[in-house]
Amino acid sequence: MNKDEIQKVLLRLAGAFEMLAFFAVVMPRSGMEISHEWLGLGPMPHGAVLMFLIRQASYTYGMHGISLWILALDVKRFRPLIILNGIAYLLAAPVFWAIDYTSGMPLWWTIGDCAGCGLLGAGLLWCSLSSSRVEVP
Repeated sequence: MNKDEIQKVLLRLAGAFEMLAFFAVVMPRSGMEISHEWLGLGPMPHGAVLMFLIRQASYTYGMHGISLWILALDVKRFRPLIILNGIAYLLAAPVFWAIDYTSGMPLWWTIGDCAGCGLLGAGLLWCSLSSSRVEVP
């Protein structure tokens, strides 16, 4: 498997994972409450702003997942956007650490969030920067 193929797999896996967020856009609040408790986060707070953020963030994650699948269709053509995503994921690792830590998220969540972003970002950049020259139109 060459680096372009590895990159396609990484983009598709991350995209598929992010597209799962679409479920939260339409999930009934009762399902969110059950999930919140199951994850060990205690009772889910109430409020319009919370529901607004959950549903809009979920929609945004899902749409980003679709964009990753589109990027995977032609990694040479979309190389600059893939590099941007790689950098964004690398930057997200410490930013998410700070957000998760100060929000009181469980350690397993924080580690998974940061490690996933950091490894994906590093993988996308490694495949992009070492497989071919970046040509910007």
